[in-house]
Amino acid sequence: MRFIVADWGTTRFRGYLIENETIIDQVSSDEGVSSLRRGQHRDVFLSQCGRWLKAEPDAPVLLVGMVGSREGWVEAPYAACPAGPAEIARALAPVDLENGRQGYIIPGLFCEPAPGAADVMRGEETLVLGAGIENGLICSAGTHPKWIEMRNGRIERFATYMTGEMYALLREHSMIGRPATEPEDPKGFDLGLDAAQRNSGENRVGLLHLLFSARASVVSGRMNSNLLAPYLSGLLTGDEINGALSQFGRPSSVTILAAPERAELYIHALERHGIKAETKDMQQALIAGLARIVREHAIG
Repeated sequence: MRFIVADWGTTRFRGYLIENETIIDQVSSDEGVSSLRRGQHRDVFLSQCGRWLKAEPDAPVLLVGMVGSREGWVEAPYAACPAGPAEIARALAPVDLENGRQGYIIPGLFCEPAPGAADVMRGEETLVLGAGIENGLICSAGTHPKWIEMRNGRIERFATYMTGEMYALLREHSMIGRPATEPEDPKGFDLGLDAAQRNSGENRVGLLHLLFSARASVVSGRMNSNLLAPYLSGLLTGDEINGALSQFGRPSSVTILAAPERAELYIHALERHGIKAETKDMQQALIAGLARIVREHAIG
């Protein structure tokens, strides 16, 4: 079985021609969703992947990621959790390609991880379905890390944390991160994890206080300025993990979907809680998840 995929994010376009779960050919460009105006998406897709459409007239075409957002080609309504490949395949949103051919945008998911809370994802659902985890907890650790509970091969519920974006805001646009200097001392990450761990017990003082305390420690001379940036990263990552373990319980292991450098930080942080972590190749997970959805769509 061959199929064509556009993994279309905010800043990048990546196209793949896939046979079963093996990449036959691929393309990429900086024509992400944020750089395009309404009506440009079809032309970009045909420019990048048109030769595959001609060579593979019967190959299904799937588009995943922010291409289905309000800023994308068309807005694909979210499917509701719990959801597996079958529910996602039924919610695919069609788009017109060329000569009457259609592609299908994967919809993303909506859930209510706790009473009164709402959460959404676009793109991560495909990675998660291809990670090979039937039952367990997965952390997709990007700019907005998502913790996903799998049950019987389906996404039961998930929760998103603002860790990466909050770090960038504090580091680049806040008085909190202004005193930070380089080269950074990575020991600060462990100091931040220590503070987050203390903040999960009876002596909890709150994340907001600890963030200001980080600045105060530097300007008062109690912390070296080259520790500050990694300290903030460790504090935010530790607080994220505290929240996820509170919400999903304390598993014996967690599967990490992330770039290697970021994955290592999560592995290290989880070890402090006595939790093993394993990583999965993100590209292979994406392809495996897409293949599952293609099979369900073909069946349906």
